[in-house]
Amino acid sequence: MMFLHGSRALARLSVVPVLALALATGACSSNETGPGPDAHVPTSAKLFVNGADVTANLVLPAGATTRVQIKFYLADGSEETTIETTHFSSLTFTPTVLATPAGVTDHRFQWDVTAQGAAGTGTVMVGFGHDDLADEDSFGPFPVTVQ
Repeated sequence: MMFLHGSRALARLSVVPVLALALATGACSSNETGPGPDAHVPTSAKLFVNGADVTANLVLPAGATTRVQIKFYLADGSEETTIETTHFSSLTFTPTVLATPAGVTDHRFQWDVTAQGAAGTGTVMVGFGHDDLADEDSFGPFPVTVQ
C-alpha cells in the first residue's frame, strides 16, 4: 500500500515539469530554428501592392505614397499568417533617397512607402525579427523602380 501511494505522488510530481516544458516550448522564442511543423521561421518574403505580387519589380510612382505589404513564407512554400502580432518587419532602400518607408499602425508587415520625386532605380531589403529593428533575418535585395 505504501508503494502505491508513493507511485501516485511521483506521477503527480512528474506532471508539473512536463506542463512547464510544454508551456515554455509553445511560446515564441528568439531561437525558432527547431524542427517541426509548427516552427514559424520564414525562409522567403514577397512584396505586394493592392494584392498583386510585385516582388520581381516594385514600381513606385515618383513623389507618391504606396502601401506595400510584406508576406513571409515557410520552407514548404506556405504563407506564414500567424506571426504579425509577435514579429516585426522593415524595409531598407538602396540608395536610401530612393524611397522612405513609414510603418502602418497595427500592421507590422505593411508600410506606406513614399518614393523620391524623380525617376530612379535601386533595391529594397526586407528585415524580419522579434523587435522593431527587425534585424534577425533579411530577404532580398528586390528591385525597385521609381517612375
